[in-house]
Amino acid sequence: MRLIHLANFNSTNVGNGALISGTEESISNDIPSLYLLPESWDDYTFGLKKFDENFVKMVNVSDGLLIGAAVTFNGQKYQTKTGTRIELPLDLWDKIIKPVIFYGVSFRHWKNQKYNNLNAFRKTFGLILNKENFLISVRNDGTLEWLEKILDRKLSEKVYVIPDPAIYVKTEDRSHPEIHKDKKNIILSLNNEDEVYRFSGRNRELLWPLMSFWIPEKSMCKIWRSIPGWDRKRTVFLKNLSGALEMLSKEMDINVILAPHYFDDFKIISRFIPMTPLRFPHQVLISTGMARANQSSYFYDLYKKADLSLSMRVHSMSPSIGLGTPTIALTSQSRMTEFLKDSGLETIGLDIFDELLANKLYEKMKYNLDSSDIARQNLVNTVSRLRARTKNFHIDVLLPFLKRHK
Repeated sequence: MRLIHLANFNSTNVGNGALISGTEESISNDIPSLYLLPESWDDYTFGLKKFDENFVKMVNVSDGLLIGAAVTFNGQKYQTKTGTRIELPLDLWDKIIKPVIFYGVSFRHWKNQKYNNLNAFRKTFGLILNKENFLISVRNDGTLEWLEKILDRKLSEKVYVIPDPAIYVKTEDRSHPEIHKDKKNIILSLNNEDEVYRFSGRNRELLWPLMSFWIPEKSMCKIWRSIPGWDRKRTVFLKNLSGALEMLSKEMDINVILAPHYFDDFKIISRFIPMTPLRFPHQVLISTGMARANQSSYFYDLYKKADLSLSMRVHSMSPSIGLGTPTIALTSQSRMTEFLKDSGLETIGLDIFDELLANKLYEKMKYNLDSSDIARQNLVNTVSRLRARTKNFHIDVLLPFLKRHK
């Protein structure tokens, strides 16, 4: 069978490459007769293509559609037709006669953030659930629980939860100039995405619902950034991060590799560097460049060769785990903590707003570097369990579904 694989193939956020690679790698191993034909989802997001009758025809001349494991539910204002990133008018959904699989899709929505076009989203999700030729699975990052809350209905019998496929990212053995062979190499992924929601804290959560009645979201973010000290939590986090690395540098020779995944990350990197000891920018810190989705096998090979990964991004965390690189998840959002809880890896997570962050992070880094064999084996065991879950979904759910609707 040949399925259209709708995913962010042209994205400059390399995390999308991990999702694509892991999806294709695991499915091809479990169902060798299934072929995925790439179709760039981000081309539709940015208006280069349209979700219209031609899209429906493309799906119907194939053997079906697999909607790849990316953020699908984010409530953007432009999503007037469906309230999702699949902006196909609802009257056209019934014209799709081939099987449609939502494969490990996810959400991106913060506490007390308005979900635009919520009524359209509810209609769309109801349609998805009621169509026999539609199958929906979500990532193990709390998406199911979020859906049940925002839609105010139980979904566990109709929505499958599968491991984040980025765990299975495929890498290619390459040389990386950022690696220092005589030092402990620590790859650090900082995340400045949604900075107002990530770093504002309790005051923003309390005031946001009141303000949203009168003020558009973009204007609220702009106003919030003008308040002195609105990002104090980010400043404290970066100081604690710097302090932990400084403590570690006094015990071992470290090489810290800053790894931006998207343009947002450069802002937080530029704030972090001045907070480090003077010698760090001259002797300790180095940075990668960004990579496109189709360069993920090269980019994540660097993660594979690192001694430790400090992951503030979701798709720094899950690929690191999958590659067996000792990992500390620097958590600031539920999507990370829910993934760790589901995977049985709560102990590798650390809340970036913890008052004792510097000391706790130092201890975790030292343990992972001193006991790397134990840390790696723990991840290998975890990934083996997750991979079995993924295979069970492929063999027991996905394959029978496709056979029924062939």
